[in-house]
Amino acid sequence: MEYVINEYETRYFAGIELIGGLKVDSDDYKRIPGLWDDFRELYLDGIPNKNLDNNFIGLEMYRFDFMESKTMDYFALVEIKELFDCNDEEVVTKKLSKGRYISFSIEHDDLQNEVERVYEYIKKERFNVHLGFDIKEYLVDENYKESGAKMLLTFKLED
Repeated sequence: MEYVINEYETRYFAGIELIGGLKVDSDDYKRIPGLWDDFRELYLDGIPNKNLDNNFIGLEMYRFDFMESKTMDYFALVEIKELFDCNDEEVVTKKLSKGRYISFSIEHDDLQNEVERVYEYIKKERFNVHLGFDIKEYLVDENYKESGAKMLLTFKLED
């Protein structure tokens, strides 16, 4: 399985949260495209300090009770230059800390299976990744409304 390791400075993002989160092995993943549509149509223009590249990520954060609830928090986010005070109660900001990150290219069409495959590979190869979150990076040159689009599944490496 191919991967790349990148060193990043601290990065900042702003966007919206999927209300109720994502429950594993449920139809909740079908709600993600609608969240992204809402984000682009209703919130994106109002977010200040966006990076010129409009780098978009889906951030999945594992809840403290994940082993019992099997639910994660999911955020549709765009990269910004710095954090800001949110006037809109629905807009959130997130900070990804400086460090080394490992990224795997995956098929957007088969997201759940691809994610499971990468997690198995990480376990098999004993990569020391931070297990509190993962990042789905949307690539600027891909069209996610068409079949065959690629994206990156990224994890922070622990030192």
